[in-house]
Amino acid sequence: MSGVARGSLWVLLTLAGFFAADGLLFRTGWYGDYLEPDSSAGSLESALYWLRNTKQPKVPDVLVIGDSRIAEGFSSRTAASATDQRLHFRNLGIGGATQRVWYYTIRDADPTRRRFAAIVLALDDYSDADWWADYEDRATDQNYLVMRLGLGDCFDFAMSMTKTSTRTRVFFGCLFRGTILRNDVQAFLADPMARIAHADDWLEKGLGYTSGYAGMEENLRGMEVDWNNHVIHFPDGVKQRNRESVERFLLAEPIPDKGVLSRYRRRWLGAILDLYKDSPTRLIFLQLPRAPMVNPNAPPGRAARFVDTAARLPRVTVLPPDTFMDLERPELFADGLHLNKDGRPLFSARLADRVEAITTRGGR
Repeated sequence: MSGVARGSLWVLLTLAGFFAADGLLFRTGWYGDYLEPDSSAGSLESALYWLRNTKQPKVPDVLVIGDSRIAEGFSSRTAASATDQRLHFRNLGIGGATQRVWYYTIRDADPTRRRFAAIVLALDDYSDADWWADYEDRATDQNYLVMRLGLGDCFDFAMSMTKTSTRTRVFFGCLFRGTILRNDVQAFLADPMARIAHADDWLEKGLGYTSGYAGMEENLRGMEVDWNNHVIHFPDGVKQRNRESVERFLLAEPIPDKGVLSRYRRRWLGAILDLYKDSPTRLIFLQLPRAPMVNPNAPPGRAARFVDTAARLPRVTVLPPDTFMDLERPELFADGLHLNKDGRPLFSARLADRVEAITTRGGR
């Protein structure tokens, strides 16, 4: 055997050994229970764990999915109470989770497509206008989905990115989960008993912790905006990080609209619609309260083509865009994006009323 052949064989055997070890550690199921609960993957995996291991309610079950705006702004307990327990709600809001992450999460959370009476999908805005965030090439989505993506998902997941370098990185991250979980494993090995105890406590009691969460204490009452001069006047006591959040989102300059968000929504929200095309589950889109204040002089954004098209499909409801607009007030927000402890119950109760009207009272 030539030196080149021996070298090639050695590389192949090394890769095979690495793949086998990676699979043993991360594809046999056990490590998912001991992820750092506060990590992206840990947050998603614990949410799915609770879905698998909590008793199916006797009343219709409703899943509300989104990012940190749902995690902070929606209370499943308040929503259930608002319907006198006629509906059961589950909050699947995870900070930073994108619509690509929602798709794989829903796919695995509801393999029969029959578990939920309704799934609520929370959009920051119905407009398809491009935003500054780069959703298509967001490689960090893999940090959430590392335990969800099977080998059969690797190619499609990688090809959903647009840059060759990103495609390559996420493809190999999908094949070799250890490359994504390296920091988590190092932290685990630094103090395995502490991690195990923390993870066990979170899986056992974390659903109660999150369901009992009341919301952020901060508010922006008294905030004023000079829209013409792009100046925000904050009341005393507003934390610097909250000021920066408000300035970042309220004063953001529009970017050239190239149809990126529209394409992204067709790909991933469209995939969710396809999952449920033959299911009795109702899909409900909502536009979240967008900000503590909205520029009254802002030009109209790109048409809401995706939700307008989706609304024509069977068992799909798009709530009117003004459903929660009256909550866009400084006193109900903690920062530039998130409702606070005063906004949370108002949003939750109203959403529950709308969902009940759609799912049990025959509303559209």
